Amino acid sequence: MTAARGLGSAWNGTGRNDRALWGECRGRGTAVYRTAIDLDGPSYRCSCPSRKFPCKHALALLMRWSEGAIAESAPPDSVTEWLAARTAEAAPANEAPGEPAKTPDPATVRRRAERAAAGLDDLDRWLTDRIRSGLGSVDHSCSTYDDMAARMVDAQVPGIASALRGLAGVVATEVDWPARVLAEYARLHLLVVAYRKIDDLPGPLARSVHTHLGFPTRADDVRSEPAVRDRWQVLATRISEDSRLFTRKVWLRGRDTGRWAIVLDFAHGTARFPVETPPPGMLVDADLHFYPGAAPLRALAGTRHSVPEPFTTLPASLPGTAPDFDAALDEYARVLGADPWIRSWPMLLDSVVPVESSGAWHLVDRHGRALPLGGEDDTRWRLVAVAGGQPLTVCGDWDGTRLAPASLFTAGQEVSL
Repeated sequence: MTAARGLGSAWNGTGRNDRALWGECRGRGTAVYRTAIDLDGPSYRCSCPSRKFPCKHALALLMRWSEGAIAESAPPDSVTEWLAARTAEAAPANEAPGEPAKTPDPATVRRRAERAAAGLDDLDRWLTDRIRSGLGSVDHSCSTYDDMAARMVDAQVPGIASALRGLAGVVATEVDWPARVLAEYARLHLLVVAYRKIDDLPGPLARSVHTHLGFPTRADDVRSEPAVRDRWQVLATRISEDSRLFTRKVWLRGRDTGRWAIVLDFAHGTARFPVETPPPGMLVDADLHFYPGAAPLRALAGTRHSVPEPFTTLPASLPGTAPDFDAALDEYARVLGADPWIRSWPMLLDSVVPVESSGAWHLVDRHGRALPLGGEDDTRWRLVAVAGGQPLTVCGDWDGTRLAPASLFTAGQEVSL
């Protein structure tokens, strides 16, 4: 595992679909190792000379997948041929090997479900043991959480692995870490219980459980969801980079429905994304297809019905309301009631002033009420500098404890943070 962790920045051409992972890892000199993983096995293939199985490249690829650092894409021909060969080997003698299956193989689906259930049972025992021992007396080192995260990757629930890896940082940096760790343990336990009762849950909530566990959703399946047409206002855009994987996050708000949407795009090597998105401050009449779930937020762009144009007024937090604290918090409570595992939800707050006092940051509204302000220090100081003590409108993500700002609007202008 240690050797695998050191390969985080060596990857290129990574991708995934609902069955496999693949990528190229740079070795010493000019060596490039081509790695592929069939998640139905799981089974591994790598061009490296290692005799270990799986090799460090396969482990590193699984770790990147668990961290959400591998974007969905079409597999290269070599991976397609390898998967087809494995399917043909597993096919009955009277079945045409080249004929694609119309539905997932029930045996494969059952094995994956059993693997996930076994992994989640291990997680629940681990959580119970730690709670019984007391948070102050158990090990919170990175290796402790990494070991359990690796078990979750093996169980093909990478969403759990990602959550576990973040906990060591919470313990090291947050003053109120016991409360935050306990809340995360409770969240994970609730997810385990929900998966055990997945067949009894309403369809949208069951899809949310699968999403939070990290089960893949094909883009084609999302595009088959009913289109939601609105005049979408682009409120913020942010591009981040991790080991040469660029992620673009776009905050959208429906002018007519007041509905939020987040569009994520990915690019390898350079920040050249396959789809052009209007910049913040623009409005576009378009269709969006939302990923299914109890509280749909992430979406894929569909048909555009107009040319983007600037907007001058901001949408309400909810139809018929003003973008204030009450409306925003009511919306968050409604969403949390529908999907108790959400990490954050967008907010749009009007007529607020950023205030810093003794190291504590808040957004204060016209009534003197305050919400904690998160984000990086330089982002918050930039917010203060632009505001100049005057009220402005802030767009960001609320995680239940603080708002991480993404953009602001003042005097009819958008400023990205």
